[in-house]
Amino acid sequence: MLLAATPVDDSWGTIVESEATAGWIGTHSDVLSSLAAPGHPACTAYSVPNKVLVQFCENASQLCVIEPRTKRRWGPYSRHPAESLRLVGFPDGYATAEESVPELHREAVGALLVMQAITGIQLSHEHLAGPWTGGLSSKPAP
Repeated sequence: MLLAATPVDDSWGTIVESEATAGWIGTHSDVLSSLAAPGHPACTAYSVPNKVLVQFCENASQLCVIEPRTKRRWGPYSRHPAESLRLVGFPDGYATAEESVPELHREAVGALLVMQAITGIQLSHEHLAGPWTGGLSSKPAP
């Protein structure tokens, strides 16, 4: 797997994974939990056929997943991410007529809102300007 990384600040970084023909390394719970630190959850977003998913780990905990389009969730959500998601329009439970998800023009926008709510980081173009460091993952594909 080809990876490229750039720092966002002293605590955060952005890693982009491509060439994932054998699976996404960044979706593995052991990878996310090793990247997480107290108060700094590790988070990834990716697209599979017909849906966009966001996965995250807090403090090396179990993996949590949300599908922004439907609000479907998996995993043990702690108080902080659940409250943060509610504040940006993603209440608990499935999307219903009474509690719909924010109106989004693209699913990627929903994924970005979820990631920003969970991490507290508002990504901007400057965060993607580099410098970037690239290399191959040493973790074998599943």
